[in-house]
This record gives sequence, C-alpha cells and structure tokens, in this order.
Amino acid sequence: MNVDEVLGKLYNTYMYPARFPAKIFNAFFSKLSRKGVVFDPFAGSGSLALAAYLRCLDSVVWDLNPMIHVIVSSSIKAIEGVNVKGVLELIEEGVSYGKPWLPEGADFWWPSEVLDLLSRVWGYFKDNMAYFKVSGEEMFLEPLDERWSLYAVLALYASRRLSLADDNVPKWFRSRYKRSKLEELFRRSSIESLYKHYVELKARRVARAQEMLRGLSRPMCKPTVTVRALDAVEAKSYPDRIVGVLTSPPYIQAQEYIRSFLGELMLLGVPLNVISKLRSLEIPYRPPTSLEVRSKTYNEVLAGIQPKFKRIVESYFTNTLTVLERTVRVMEEKAVLGVFAGEATVGGKPVPITRILKEHLIELGMKEIGRGDIEDRIRRRRLFKKRKNMNPDGIEVEYLTFLEKS
Repeated sequence: MNVDEVLGKLYNTYMYPARFPAKIFNAFFSKLSRKGVVFDPFAGSGSLALAAYLRCLDSVVWDLNPMIHVIVSSSIKAIEGVNVKGVLELIEEGVSYGKPWLPEGADFWWPSEVLDLLSRVWGYFKDNMAYFKVSGEEMFLEPLDERWSLYAVLALYASRRLSLADDNVPKWFRSRYKRSKLEELFRRSSIESLYKHYVELKARRVARAQEMLRGLSRPMCKPTVTVRALDAVEAKSYPDRIVGVLTSPPYIQAQEYIRSFLGELMLLGVPLNVISKLRSLEIPYRPPTSLEVRSKTYNEVLAGIQPKFKRIVESYFTNTLTVLERTVRVMEEKAVLGVFAGEATVGGKPVPITRILKEHLIELGMKEIGRGDIEDRIRRRRLFKKRKNMNPDGIEVEYLTFLEKS
C-alpha cells in the first residue's frame, strides 16, 4: 500500500465531479526541488492538500465553493484518526433533536415524508456542529465541535440519497426515476432506518480508509493545511513561499460546480442569494478581465468560433490566466507549476485549453520541463457521455503540463 492508493480511498470521503487522478501526484512531487508550501488556486475538492499532508508538506488550497472546507476537513480528521463511531452517536442525537431547521426551498428537493427527519439532523448541525459564516472575502463553516466535518459528510451523503436528485449525476435536478425509487424504498422501510442505513454505509467507507492509513508507513508529522473559500480572481493577496503549484482550472462550460452541490450548500446553511452569487462568479459566467492573452492558438480559436461564443472563451481564458499570472508572481525561483486540463468544446469546436495556457505562461518567462504533456484518458470519472448538449461525449482526455519559474 502506498500514499497514492490511500489517497484514492480518501477521495471516497465525499463525491466530487472531477478530481485529480491519484497517480499524477507522484509526477508532481518528484519535480519539486525543495520543501516549502504547495498551492492550488482552483482546488475543487482540495485533493492536493491531502496528498501534501500525507507527504508532510504544508499546503494552501482555494476554491470558490465552500464545500472545500467540508471535504478537506473531514479527510484530515479521518487521517488524524477521529473515531467515526463517535460521529454516528452524534447523528443519533441529531435524529431526535428538538429544534428543527431546514433551508428555504428544501421541500422542492426532498419528498415531504423526509422533511421532519432532515430538519432535526440539520437543526442539530447548525446549533451544535458548525454554522455558515462570511468574513470579508472568505466563506467558511465556523466549527462548534471538532467533528463537525465528519458529521456533515455522513449526514450530507444520507440526505442526498433521500433527495429527489439523481444519485449518479452530480448536478442537482429533480429526477422522475428517483421519485419512483424512493416511493418503493418508503414502502419497504421507515425513513429513519433508511437514513441510518446510508449514514452507516458512508461511515464504513471512512473507517476502511482509516484502516488503510494505519497500515501506511510514513513520517509522524502534522503539516499546515490552509483552506480558503473565496474568489481567486478578486483575492487581495496570494500566499508566499510557494515551491509548487498543481491546479486544474474549470473546463469552460464542462462543469458547473456550484450547481453540483446546491443541496449540500443549502443544508450547510449557505443562503440562496449567496449560492446564486457564487454561480455567477464561476468561470466563464463572469465578465472577461482586461488581461491580454499572449497565445497564437488562442487567437486562432477566437477567429474560428461563432461570435455568440467568443465572450465565453474570452471570459474563461482572461479570468483563468489572471489567477495563474498572480500565482506565478508569488512562486519562488525554480518553483514548479503543473496544469492539468482537458480539451473542452465550445459551440461544437474543440478548444485546446492546456496549449493556450502553456503558450501564454511561456511568453511570461516560464519554461516547460519534462517530456511534454502527460496524457490521462478518462475511464471512470464523474464526467458523463451521451449528454444532450454541444459536447455529448464529455471530456475524454486530459493533459498534465509542467512549467518552471526561471
């Protein structure tokens, strides 16, 4: 058993639509010339933080989605050996809690039969585990109990399974198939027993990951993990002492990450107006920045694309490169930047994201290292085929490119 195999199990702490394949971390860490802080400004589920933690390295991970706090914190708690049975006991208390609470609009996403139980579980969470807070440019869950994130993971998993959202599609939408499935489940079992079944199922998965960790030989350490939910485009300051960056910017229109966690964010207490604002800030749904993209391929793409799609492409690359340029500025000399991206389509035409980002960064003075792009064919990822849009087959290949600050 090695670090990356364990990391793959920690990925199961909570689902995420598109994650780093665990195998790319060895490639990244082998490129670093010295110890220091590693950084991901588009961190998604924050898997770089976990990979760095298991290697005794400090990390900083940012994402627009406040779910990053839940996923990273729960995984770190699992690594630290927090007793999952104790968390199950907390959820037992939640099931019978006397101060119910549910977010506005919950009755749209959950059958009426489920609402009473959910209101107790999440009323307990809000009063005893953690509550959502905004402070300046950051959003986070203010802990009331150190086990808050593991409670959240178990309760969110079970809550989603009893929702009207499809179990196999990340984005929240009401599924007619799911309604009929729930009706059949409700005929056979009580709501409470079903909920506890799903909670215990997730708890067993976390416990199995902990067992694997106990069998892993690694140095005893407790590196620093800094998690921030904020808008990287508008962030006032970036971290320092950065010796390595590994990031995967969102893929143009290929995934709406806030919509993928709509129900979870509601249950965690994020107001609907905040969720709506977060969706408007997702790349490429925000206005382009004034940055000039220094890439021949970019100009060729813009010249060959339908006018109605140009703003989407401009928004994507100017915002993404604004973040990457600011990241490069805080990197130390000889620091390594790894960019992992696929070839999305816009208006039915492929857009070589990695090539455009690489050309621009090389114009800024970065130097490509290694043997060119590393190709990863997506076999089993939560990116779907046969969709009714202009990219029906999803992202089939992703590329990892390494650049050095020289």
